[in-house]
Amino acid sequence: MDVQALLNSVNESDRDDIEVRLYLSKKINRREFETFRPGIGYDLQIELLEMALTSLGRAVEIEQREYSPIGTIAGTIEFCEADEVSNLTELLNSFEPHEINPEIENGDIKDLNFYCLRVNLPTEDENIYIFRRITKFKKLQHGFMGKFVDGDFEKISSELLGIDNQVDVVIFRGEMLILNHIALERIFSIEDQFFENAEVTLSIVEDSNRITNFDQFREDCLSDGRVVRALTKILKEEDRLEQSFLNFNNMIKAVNIFELDINFNDDNTALIYEDKSQLMDVVRLIRDSFYRSIVNERDGIDEGV
Repeated sequence: MDVQALLNSVNESDRDDIEVRLYLSKKINRREFETFRPGIGYDLQIELLEMALTSLGRAVEIEQREYSPIGTIAGTIEFCEADEVSNLTELLNSFEPHEINPEIENGDIKDLNFYCLRVNLPTEDENIYIFRRITKFKKLQHGFMGKFVDGDFEKISSELLGIDNQVDVVIFRGEMLILNHIALERIFSIEDQFFENAEVTLSIVEDSNRITNFDQFREDCLSDGRVVRALTKILKEEDRLEQSFLNFNNMIKAVNIFELDINFNDDNTALIYEDKSQLMDVVRLIRDSFYRSIVNERDGIDEGV
């Protein structure tokens, strides 16, 4: 994402023409969200916007990498197409006036998961969406909090909600900038999407007929969170996945070079999956993660899986 372009779009707009709306959301399930829209005055709108812009300003010079389910690289931030998040449509639909819960009670605060600033600019066809997980302040175990009003001290009996100057995820011009890898997964329940993608990858693998005892292989894959993430990543490399099975003789060669504890059937047309101790090696074979370097002809393994 071009973060500087986003900042320029905001800064080139007259503040009086910018509309900022605050949405507070809680997840009912992966596809359902309940959203509240509290009223906020103009001064607070601008203050929230300025805090977000300050946070985004720090991201301008940070290296960006394409989002990987496996994890992010230290010192980088990630990006992806917004439509790659499968439940984004349901979330944004919960912001629509007819879907908004008109009132929020103190008891609702403890269940809120995140908030979103929707920024509408006169110069942009699309809104900017800025997401942040919610900070909730628990009441004191003994005693209470209070505030001064016109010289009098009054007890604060309600739940407290914190909004800080950090940003987790931004959507701008159809692209998503991910400043906090874990936050993306928590806000959008990406873990469920991982399982869906892993199932698609496994269907492609099954159709190749290159793994015996496939039902056990599938079960072991879906019971291992790291493998589920790896299979999600592999799905984005579908051509590479299918090519690995077309070059099955090279797969056999890799097993021999790296002395993997994997056997093949009598006519060498399928590998024999026996137990979970082989799981990661089989996944790495599928993804073509074993390699030989060009200069030193060094054998190695891509540990990204």
